[in-house]
Amino acid sequence: MCYSLERITSAEIKLEQVAPITPETVSSEVKGAAKKFDYSQITSAAGFPYSVVLAVIIGFVFWPLLKTLPGLWFKNDSAYSHGVLVPFLAGYVLIHKWDRLKSIAIKPSILAMVLVLPICYVAFVASRTSNDTMMSRAFVLAVGLTVASVAGWRIAWAALPATLYLFFALPVWTQIIDKFTQPMQVISSSMSVQVLKVLGYDIYEADATTIMLSHFQMNVGAPCSGLKLMISLGALMVFFVLIADLKWWANLFLAIFIFPLAILTNGLRIAMIGMVGNSYGDEAGHQFHDYSGYLSLIICFIVLQKVCRALGWK
Repeated sequence: MCYSLERITSAEIKLEQVAPITPETVSSEVKGAAKKFDYSQITSAAGFPYSVVLAVIIGFVFWPLLKTLPGLWFKNDSAYSHGVLVPFLAGYVLIHKWDRLKSIAIKPSILAMVLVLPICYVAFVASRTSNDTMMSRAFVLAVGLTVASVAGWRIAWAALPATLYLFFALPVWTQIIDKFTQPMQVISSSMSVQVLKVLGYDIYEADATTIMLSHFQMNVGAPCSGLKLMISLGALMVFFVLIADLKWWANLFLAIFIFPLAILTNGLRIAMIGMVGNSYGDEAGHQFHDYSGYLSLIICFIVLQKVCRALGWK
């Protein structure tokens, strides 16, 4: 862009008094930035009352699924322990994309509203057959159609990443868990054995998933396979991809990186359980086992954040 320079005479130059920077002015700037996401823009929209009605209907139809989610998220050794964070992370993704969303014209779709009805029927049938996977898919589809019916297809498309992100909180991973748990048990056991050997521990292996030390024995069961850590890492990875706006090759690197990160972290966790149990007894080993899963997830979150920074996230 080119700019033309004009000669300015001294008579044309005016000096303005600059207001001093005070805590009050800083506070006003912060408050102004906080108003970037204005909830009144949503509540004042013409389709907001309809969205409330649809939300109530969807909540009623999908209640058999929704009421089971707290138990799924907070159950011991659950593969969905990250699920309680997913709705908040999905909301943050929407806030991150708010500038784009509010620039799109609102055009409610009657077609989308009509399509919600057969989806609700599918949910009713799925609830009768206890098909949680089908019901979860129907729920996410119903949420997307509700957005389209109230705000329009373009806004629904722009909000689609946040809508699909809800899958991480729903029981749709059962087949993957059943298929890959046993191989992950063997891989995690082998990794922990190598770590313990490097640290100088004597290992007596009974089978592929049993590790026997001199004063402690570990059976690497399905909850310790590392697969639930892999799913949680997948949720974190997708969240960083949605908010970091990295290049395609950086996103591909993150998708590949979570597998070795999960294997290494879970192997180190099992090795640490063995070290604690071997040094301080069975009770200490089992207590550390109960809390080390959260420690592993925190470590992985920090590592992923650092990797995203290194890949160009500002």
